[in-house]
Amino acid sequence: MLSFNSCSIDDDDAANFHYETLEITDAVFPEFFEYGKVYNIEFSYVRPTSCHVYSGFDFNHTNTDSTMTERTIFAISTVLEESDCETLTDTEGVDSFDFEVRYRDTYTFKFYTGDDENGEKQYLTYEVPVQESEVQ
Repeated sequence: MLSFNSCSIDDDDAANFHYETLEITDAVFPEFFEYGKVYNIEFSYVRPTSCHVYSGFDFNHTNTDSTMTERTIFAISTVLEESDCETLTDTEGVDSFDFEVRYRDTYTFKFYTGDDENGEKQYLTYEVPVQESEVQ
């Protein structure tokens, strides 16, 4: 007996979605890093509608010179393509990541906040100097 089954990707009941970046509004850093230590970095983001579901974050190493100490961080959302999305107010979420200090140069963290009226990417920028670990 031979049986065939198929499904259509044009199914109207299928969940449709796409990904978008969310605005990051704040991040929390120590005054300085100690070389070789791991820090938990917390940041806040905003969900603009009920159809934006926080999915996590992504980051890039952005090497503008010979160092590896610049990071650009993006908050990512899955956006459900539904007709009944509600605009949200006061919907700040919080996430964090662990960061290991592997270089002795000052670290620069750029958190994506959105595009300006000219389509240029905007960032919150934090610079954190590195000090040698104190011997105990």
